[in-house]
Amino acid sequence: MKTVIAFSALFAVSLCLVLPRHLPAQFPVVESSLGCQMCELAVKTYVGSADKDVTSIKKTFDAECKKMFHTIPFGTTECDHFVNNKLDPIIKELESGTAPADVCKKVGEC
Repeated sequence: MKTVIAFSALFAVSLCLVLPRHLPAQFPVVESSLGCQMCELAVKTYVGSADKDVTSIKKTFDAECKKMFHTIPFGTTECDHFVNNKLDPIIKELESGTAPADVCKKVGEC
């Protein structure tokens, strides 16, 4: 039994040395399906907004997000986190002229 544990530990250590620490550029890190859905909702909220006031967009997005994801555990908390940390870069991408269909991919959410 000690031999099996020793070989398992040796295998784990050698695997850490062999595997790359960072993914190559052709494999971008995608946050999550929830993050992708929230990003798409943010883009939809921005595009559908008559005025492009950031505070108004954040309030509208927060309300829609919480309505949509309230049944998911910690869904409303994730909405708050998204508003505070991820919504501004999405709005900046849209304001800079990035196509709405490309924004979520560009910011790494989808």
